[in-house]
Amino acid sequence: MPFGFAAGPIVFYILQNIYETVFPPESGTSHRDERGKAMRFRKYAAAALICGLCLGFAGCKTASDPRAQDAARYRAIAEKLDPDGSYYRIMNPRYVLKGADKLSVQLFSAFTSMQKPPENFREILDHSLNLALLYRLSGIEDVQGIGESSLRLSGKHEQPLFRNRLYLAIRPGSRGFLWNAVATGNRALGPAWSELPAGIDSAFELDLRPDEVYRIVSESAVLAATLHDERLAAFIGEPPEKLLAELAGTVRIATLPADEEDPEAVSGSHLMFSFPDKEGKLFAVVKKFSVFLPGTRAEEGRIQLGPILGSEAPKATPVVLSKAGRITVFSSVKAEQAFTSPAQRFADSDKFRRLSAGLPAEGVGFLYSNESYARAFNYLLKEFDLDFAVNPKLWTPEQLIVIVREESGFLATGNSTLDSNQNKIIHQILIPAAVGAMAVREYLADSVDAGETVEEIPDTTGECQITLELFKDALKKYAEQHDGAFPAGEDLDGVRELLKSGLLPLKATICPGAAGVDTPAETVDTFGEANCSFVYFGGFTTKSNPKLPLVVDWPLNHEGAVNVLLVDGTIEKLDIDAGNCKRIVSKLQTIYQYKEKEFRRLIELADKLDKKFGLDQQ
Repeated sequence: MPFGFAAGPIVFYILQNIYETVFPPESGTSHRDERGKAMRFRKYAAAALICGLCLGFAGCKTASDPRAQDAARYRAIAEKLDPDGSYYRIMNPRYVLKGADKLSVQLFSAFTSMQKPPENFREILDHSLNLALLYRLSGIEDVQGIGESSLRLSGKHEQPLFRNRLYLAIRPGSRGFLWNAVATGNRALGPAWSELPAGIDSAFELDLRPDEVYRIVSESAVLAATLHDERLAAFIGEPPEKLLAELAGTVRIATLPADEEDPEAVSGSHLMFSFPDKEGKLFAVVKKFSVFLPGTRAEEGRIQLGPILGSEAPKATPVVLSKAGRITVFSSVKAEQAFTSPAQRFADSDKFRRLSAGLPAEGVGFLYSNESYARAFNYLLKEFDLDFAVNPKLWTPEQLIVIVREESGFLATGNSTLDSNQNKIIHQILIPAAVGAMAVREYLADSVDAGETVEEIPDTTGECQITLELFKDALKKYAEQHDGAFPAGEDLDGVRELLKSGLLPLKATICPGAAGVDTPAETVDTFGEANCSFVYFGGFTTKSNPKLPLVVDWPLNHEGAVNVLLVDGTIEKLDIDAGNCKRIVSKLQTIYQYKEKEFRRLIELADKLDKKFGLDQQ
């Protein structure tokens, strides 16, 4: 309501009371005099009313004006931030959301106005309506503002440390599942910090409510029929909301750096993932089906699986623990030991004390990261063939963030070695650029320029297996002549021994997939690296493990495949993009589970060859 419409009558009422109080009717005063005074007063009141109308039309309005609401929200968000720092921003998403709504309406209108809509228009429309429904149920429209700030805590001559804040203002009482997916109550975070081992790369913990998300989504008449389908409950074994209630609670993820040469490490790290299982039903299901995996050892409250991570971690045996109403998954036995029995706790380190100083002790979750952005930067430069790199150890920011739930939103407060400006550059420019460069590179590699054709790479693995048959016969005859022993020399030395004995023709040392790169030697004396496209693992006998490799394809012979001749004479085709010898050995290890001594010998030879020919970077 404009200010004038309210102010006019109020002013009139106030002035009338003041007039009657100050100028009470005097005895003996004529009715005409009183009427004149009343007329003058009404003129003043009318003038006040018109003045109020003018003020109203000039823009002086109550808080119902959207601009006034925006100002009130701005002030509410500003109170949550640090205004005297190096970075300060408040964003009102109202206009963004309105723009998105307008764009969606325009797109829908464009579809419906087409003379001949696409054949799958009905399918597109149905999916669009479902997405629009989820958009409405998500609560994204209840976002009232976002604010960020950074304040430097360290001195000029100290290692940089910033207090970064991010506040997400939500309309109180929002029913959106995005905001109700997180627990409503804050809890003490100290116990969680005290359980983490020192030296972690990253750690994440958040209280989640999947049952609440299910409840909100199932209130929709459109989605309820699917979510409440009896067949779904029969498949799960109980109503979905009951199962989700058992899984509601704290979710934890953490990574711990490991030796890159450690065969139990996944991408150079040990991993841990933990989530609720209040009645142990999920663990019982895992235990029931895990017995079908080779090498599984199931105990009370603990399952140790066989190696299932392939060439990534050939010796890793994942472990699943059930304790105190939780399931915890470790990527290997070493990961289990590192997280459950650490030599030092993260909470006892000087690094943690510095990062946690001044942060809230309670919240719905936290995030710790200690990642090298320089690696992403170096990758980006490499994609553009720029001969420049940054030392990965010099640009490894650290941050600890605590997320607190408030009645009107979420406040994330963190101490970090980077301020928000630097984080913005990294997450909004550097990393997307690196990902984009990778996508462009893949697209260019797969695309064909106009007027050009690409010759398809022929599959020569079958011809290669025929060549390995010649190796098989030569090795069999050699063993018969040497009491079951195969040539003792490794790689070229062993192949040269077969050539000298006259058991293997010179042309058999060339794989058809490497023709044109490698060429047969003219004589045994001139045989060298350019005349062999196979790797020979020497020192075995006919009594050795029958699944050990004797002859293996050079890693670059074929695309997506490697042929292997084993001690028992079988020839196996491995579907793997090898790139180097260690990956071939790791793949064989996951299949045949060699003894420790056997595997170490194979991996040592593979590593020696990779380093010799520069394949260790593949």
